[in-house]
Amino acid sequence: MNEIIVEGRKIGPNHRPFIIAEMSGNHNQSLERALAIVEAAAKAGAHALKIQTYTADTMTLNLENPEFKIEDSDSLWKGNTLYQLYQQAYTPWE
Repeated sequence: MNEIIVEGRKIGPNHRPFIIAEMSGNHNQSLERALAIVEAAAKAGAHALKIQTYTADTMTLNLENPEFKIEDSDSLWKGNTLYQLYQQAYTPWE
């Protein structure tokens, strides 16, 4: 039988789902907002929370080329580069 144990909880095909919430960049680099997201995920029944720690430099190149720029006229991020977006959305290492 394929199963693992996380913090004393069995996870596998014969057990209830283990729910992992994703914070992503929804914290807007605000610790207060990040902690509120953690609380909301816990209240919603999540068993764990996944966060990403990265910097813009570890995700993409700082280029203005069309391949790295958002030009969709319907996008909230039109005119920004991927690098600029990752600078705004990353979770600080510390």
